[in-house]
Amino acid sequence: MMNNEQAIDKLQYLLGTLRDGEKGFSQAADHADAANLKTLFAERSQQRGMLAGEVVTKIQSMGGDADKGGSVGAALHRTWLNVRDAVTGKGDYAVVAEAERGEDVAIQNYQDVLNETELPADLRSFVDGQYAQVKASHDQIRDLKHSMKPD
Repeated sequence: MMNNEQAIDKLQYLLGTLRDGEKGFSQAADHADAANLKTLFAERSQQRGMLAGEVVTKIQSMGGDADKGGSVGAALHRTWLNVRDAVTGKGDYAVVAEAERGEDVAIQNYQDVLNETELPADLRSFVDGQYAQVKASHDQIRDLKHSMKPD
C-alpha cells in the first residue's frame, strides 16, 4: 500500500493538471470567436476550478499542504502549453484542437494515477469520479473537433 505522502503526491499531480486546465480553458474562452465555444470553455474552466477545489480539500484532509505543488513532475505533463501562441490568428478549429490536446494529456495524467495498483481504495473512487468528468469533457471536445472543418 502506498504511504500517505505518496498518496498526497499523486493528488498534487492531479491538482497541477486541473489548475493547468482551468487556466487553459480560460485562455481558450478568450481566444475562441464563436459564442458557444466561449461559453463551453468558460464552463470547463469553472469545472476544473471546482475539481481542483475538491482535490485541495482531499489533500488537506490527509494532512497535506495543497499549495506545496506536486513533486511528480507536473511540468513534464503540462496539459496546456501556451494557448495564445498555439492558436493566435488560427481560428476556432485551432482553439478546439488545442483544447482536445490538453484534454488528452489530462486523461493520461488521471490514468497514470488510476494505474497505481497501490492506490488506497477510497482515493481510487475519488479519483475515478473526477476522471469520469474529465473523460466526458474530453469526448465532447473531441466530437466537436471532428464536427468542424479546419480553417
